[in-house]
Amino acid sequence: MNPKRATAVTLAATSVVLLAACGDKAPSCADPATVSLVQQIYQQSFDKEHASMSPERQRSVQITSKNTKVTVESITTARSDESTGKKTCSAILTAVMPQDAIPTDQRMLNHLRGTYEPQGAALEGNTVKGNVTYTVQRTEDSKEILVKLTGHLAFMGLFHDLAMLRVFDKSEAEIAKIAGEALPAAEVKPAEPTPAEVSPVAQPAPAVAAPAPVNTAPAAAPVTSPANVTAAAPAVTVPHLCTAAETPIFACSTGKKRASVCAGRAGGYEQLTYRIAPLDGAAEMEYPNGGTGAASAFQRGLQVVQDGTAVNFLSFDKGNYRYVVYAGDGENGRKGVVVEQGGKRIADLRCQSDAMSRIDPVQLQKMGLSLDSRTLPLQ
Repeated sequence: MNPKRATAVTLAATSVVLLAACGDKAPSCADPATVSLVQQIYQQSFDKEHASMSPERQRSVQITSKNTKVTVESITTARSDESTGKKTCSAILTAVMPQDAIPTDQRMLNHLRGTYEPQGAALEGNTVKGNVTYTVQRTEDSKEILVKLTGHLAFMGLFHDLAMLRVFDKSEAEIAKIAGEALPAAEVKPAEPTPAEVSPVAQPAPAVAAPAPVNTAPAAAPVTSPANVTAAAPAVTVPHLCTAAETPIFACSTGKKRASVCAGRAGGYEQLTYRIAPLDGAAEMEYPNGGTGAASAFQRGLQVVQDGTAVNFLSFDKGNYRYVVYAGDGENGRKGVVVEQGGKRIADLRCQSDAMSRIDPVQLQKMGLSLDSRTLPLQ
């Protein structure tokens, strides 16, 4: 038998790998062959997830993953079945991250810990650790080593988030430096303009601006776009409730109300703000207040409705109420705002006109928003 031949099947939460090897007795949990298969399973799952990402996200994760080794440590045998030779094992996956991949903001660290520690993955210093379980046995017919691994997805998710946070707010020059790449000629910083060349229009908008009245006319010039959100998007002509320092990513009229979600940046953090107002009045509700980062204030989600349409949504909780801003695929997809009280839907404000959405799940994940596992109650 060829000991180098291996085949694998990756499942949603359990991964399986077969390795041809001679013998009748199953190797131990800590046997080098078993450990090697556990690492192989993890890498195959990682590669599959990596292949499904956008090219930009692939590059961002690859910058960190190419120089980071995942090891299997603290191996124990939880159970051994003498009749079948099957062993159930516990271990910890570890990966030492570059120091600059660890967020310095305590709120972001708390967000990551609150998201992943309940799932069995943790960050200790600059080391990512994840509890995993695996079984090892020999197949009865071919005597191949069979390993099944579970619990590794949380570890992988935390690794991905840290890798993305490492570069998400960096310039192309800074990313190239981290990756050890040569900066493309097009990215070379031009010479600073003389004072006479600087126009007042080009001055940066203040980081925090007072809420603006309803914008009912097409924009005369592109609004300032926050980095990494909608920088390449065209100017928005749909009436919205965003300030000059923000970019609308959702806006519509529900008949009697106008709702908007605005993206901005202040204090070094990406921010999202939800506002709702009468058609001809100032905002009657704004969330959040006080410059809270997007990752701390909002969650993201995706739901496929009965007609097979994918609907992306943003959600937040305010007291006993849950607000969900949703938008179906395409310009003509259904859009609106659902309000729940105590888990029961009390309103579904459907967009009727002047609607637009740039709710991008990839960008929301890049901003650090966690997944909202609750359903979107649409009829």
